[in-house]
Amino acid sequence: MPIEYTLLSILIALVQVALYLFVGRVALWILAGANREQNFIYQLFKKGTEPLVKAVRVITPRFVIDRHLPFVTFILLVWIGLFLIYLRRGVCVTQQLNCV
Repeated sequence: MPIEYTLLSILIALVQVALYLFVGRVALWILAGANREQNFIYQLFKKGTEPLVKAVRVITPRFVIDRHLPFVTFILLVWIGLFLIYLRRGVCVTQQLNCV
């Protein structure tokens, strides 16, 4: 496999890990209820996603409420993931690889 394909696959995997952290955070937000801040696993998910949310705060306009930033970050990650998959497909097509 060419290096472009490998790098894109690694980036896709990193985006998927971030998306899974957000899914876990939302699931525990729902399941843990009001005591979620004392939940150790919820705190781990929050620590894993907060750097991404802070980065999105830098690039979003100020009228986006801080409470909505995790959702905006999740949607942005979905779009980035889809774009990376599209790029990886392009590498497969242009180099005539048998990518599955």
